[in-house]
Amino acid sequence: MLVRLGWLLAGFACLAACTSAPEPGPAAAESAVQPILRVVGNRIFLPVEVQGVATEALLDSGAEMTLLDTGFAATASLEAFGAEEAKGTGAGTQSVQFAEGVTLRAAGKTLQDRMVLILDLTDIAERVVGSPLTVVLGREFFDGGIYAIDIEAGRIEELAADSVPGSAVIPLQDAHGIKQFEARVNGLPVLADFDLGNGNEVLLSRAFAERAGLLTPETIIGTKMGGGIGGEVERTLVRVEALEVGGLSLKGITAAVSPQAEGADANIGVSVLRNFRIVVDFAGNRLWLEPRA
Repeated sequence: MLVRLGWLLAGFACLAACTSAPEPGPAAAESAVQPILRVVGNRIFLPVEVQGVATEALLDSGAEMTLLDTGFAATASLEAFGAEEAKGTGAGTQSVQFAEGVTLRAAGKTLQDRMVLILDLTDIAERVVGSPLTVVLGREFFDGGIYAIDIEAGRIEELAADSVPGSAVIPLQDAHGIKQFEARVNGLPVLADFDLGNGNEVLLSRAFAERAGLLTPETIIGTKMGGGIGGEVERTLVRVEALEVGGLSLKGITAAVSPQAEGADANIGVSVLRNFRIVVDFAGNRLWLEPRA
């Protein structure tokens, strides 16, 4: 569920580089490997504390910053300031404010002195998630460590730098505030957003779908309403014969084509990534995808 603020985030780059708290001790490390992820459909939730107030967050590597619902922000005694517009995968924008000096804790990791977005998450909760939503934990969590994620087992664990897999690494690169990796759609190379907040189909840009010959009567299988922050959009559903990701070829995939001109050529979320055991290192621009049996 991408959230883009464009030029605005550049002004807060120094805040995103703030150091994390000291590494957790043995007891915290042990608790971090327990099945703490709650997976509902293709949405991932985990316990989180914001300023010491416990709640549950939607895990979203595609959100440039962590999002707090206005009501929960008040509960956590956060003082909102500013007024800007955030762009998501919906058709429009949404008004947001900010809070600074925020401490976040999730999966045994503590991130201090962070800036977060405050906005009304009611529409996203009702239309996209299907349940109340107080926090969307964004990419600063991923920037803060190397994580092993097993969606099917409900596990997330922070890894030491010398504990990463010895298998071939998939390079990551930055684009519009999130990370991308290379995949293939019907044999054509494409750079795809790594988006654990995408709980729907693989998302393709209209420009790429046209280049790949996917907008023909033979491949179009219907339409579907979608879109995150910014409201609903109608997307065209198409049949993809083969999606190659991390050495695994998935056959007969349904993809949704965005009507928007901007954005990445592809966005790959939980529906695909749950087929792997994932190790991701945002700071080092590295990704490992081990296919599940």
